[in-house]
Amino acid sequence: MVAARTVPAPFARLLLILILVLAGCARVGPEARAERPGGGGLVEVVIEPGPISGPRQAEAAGLYDRAAEALAAGRAGEAGTLARRVVEEYPRSSSSGRALWLLARASVAAGDAAAGDEAAARYLGLDGVERVEDPRPADVALLRAEATADRPAASIERLFPIGSEAPDDAREAARERARAAAALLSLAETEDLLARAPADAAVRGVLAARRAAYVLLDGNDRERAAALAREALAAGATGPDSALAEAVTRGELPEDFVSAATLRIGAIFPLGGAPSLASYAELLMEGVEVAAATALGPAFEVELVTRDDEGDPDRTAALVRELEAEGVSGIVGFLQDFDLAAAAQARGGGVPLVSPTARVLDGEAPGVYSLEGVDGGGIDDLARYAAERGYQRVAVIRPSAPLAAEEARLFTDAAARFGVPVTSTFTYVEGATFFEPQIIQARDALRAAEIRAIGLTETDTLRVEMLEPVALFLPIPREDVELVAPQIVHFGLDTLGIEILGTTGWTDPAVLSTVDTRHTNEVVATAAVGAGATSPAFERFREAYEDHFQRTLVSTVPALGYDAALVLLEALRLGRTSPQSFAEVLERIDTVEGATGAFSATGGRLHRRTRIVELRNGAPVPIPGY
Repeated sequence: MVAARTVPAPFARLLLILILVLAGCARVGPEARAERPGGGGLVEVVIEPGPISGPRQAEAAGLYDRAAEALAAGRAGEAGTLARRVVEEYPRSSSSGRALWLLARASVAAGDAAAGDEAAARYLGLDGVERVEDPRPADVALLRAEATADRPAASIERLFPIGSEAPDDAREAARERARAAAALLSLAETEDLLARAPADAAVRGVLAARRAAYVLLDGNDRERAAALAREALAAGATGPDSALAEAVTRGELPEDFVSAATLRIGAIFPLGGAPSLASYAELLMEGVEVAAATALGPAFEVELVTRDDEGDPDRTAALVRELEAEGVSGIVGFLQDFDLAAAAQARGGGVPLVSPTARVLDGEAPGVYSLEGVDGGGIDDLARYAAERGYQRVAVIRPSAPLAAEEARLFTDAAARFGVPVTSTFTYVEGATFFEPQIIQARDALRAAEIRAIGLTETDTLRVEMLEPVALFLPIPREDVELVAPQIVHFGLDTLGIEILGTTGWTDPAVLSTVDTRHTNEVVATAAVGAGATSPAFERFREAYEDHFQRTLVSTVPALGYDAALVLLEALRLGRTSPQSFAEVLERIDTVEGATGAFSATGGRLHRRTRIVELRNGAPVPIPGY
């Protein structure tokens, strides 16, 4: 294993900002003018071409001189105010362009990095600043990198314009800034920047050498790392970057190599709520902690910020706003439907949220996901199975929850495409324990008319093989299966040849271990791929859990917390944190192999990969072709 030194996140970012500020002080750049090609004086850069009177020209020049004096004396706020007046009130003056450039520098010096970056970008777009022999673009790029020091990837991207035509000191300053910022990037961010950097960008060697080092550190893939290191040397890596690349070609990393790619996530659970809920939340929290500590490997430092909402949705909302203000990149938690709904509504900046257990329709709000989301692909396969079995009609029994309603709708639509009619749907209130009305209604909807048509009476013996193949679809949660399954048998649906179709609630390991097999035999349902305590992914989780806590794993509940955090981290490791871009990145990830199953995202929703199985003696048996 290749060792590397990791700088704690807060110190690393402070160090980066300090390096960039000191580098900025070392190079203040020229005024907003350049030598005219072939000699002959200076070219003034103006914001708005056009005529201006002599008195107004003089007024603008006087304001500019006062602004320059103020900045030189360290009065950045005053300098910015005076420069802004020139920019806004005298845009046609010959002082306007240099005043805009001075405004950018004064804003950064005053601590308003965003305003400085905006002014510098505007200045770079003025006519006359784009010539390759003009030294100003390099100075603007350096200032913009300084202004975005708290965002390492953005800071490096600001340095892209500094290419082979830039002055040597500007190129070296760009490399120094990029080295400090690159220590805070992930491999994915580094590769993304390298793919977009111009061929002659001064920072390419920095990024190429860092990429090779991360490949060696993250995966210990010495062969690929060495090849990338040779590419970095061929691309012109110099100085420390050359030394880093040379070390990687030997399968080594320098002793002073620093990796501080940091992600900061939040966790909100009802740790102080009702005792039963709090105990469950503590187990989930253990899984989140294991994911934060181990899931992304040694190239990342994951800082976990934990909050207790005590099972109160109002407190949940307040804590989400609090964590957003503290700058977390995502939050995991929210056990109940109303918790996740409150969290989604409370967001100001749209921080991504992932719940391990809430049963709400994810995808309704950008960046909001649940491991218990709708299984669209599995339901489609179930409808295809119904068609290939030749079912003449299907009835549905479901709870009133939105998730179940959506699953029923998806099945009905898919069945219609395959030519299987869903004749009726019967709904029960969430939390119900007795289902006789719905079961009797479904039984009659599927068989009563057919039995009457045959002319049988109550005293006649029914030969099931005489009846048409039909099914009852039950998209119900795991806690309802224990109650519903025995009642289906009690009311004789099996004696009438009514087959049962279900979703993953029927195949949950806890259900299969507690419900009598007489009540689940021959049920056909969706089952999570890669789930179960003997799956390789769960074994990896078990090993990580026991190594982290130094105790035996005795419950499968922590695996749910682990998977919720894993989904969040796998997308965040690519450096995208807005809800829209988070969703885009998550959907580009083919599969997240979790301890409770394999997950993917489409259309703003998270899905467990499933297959169609038949339950036999308490075990899911895969059905070929599904």
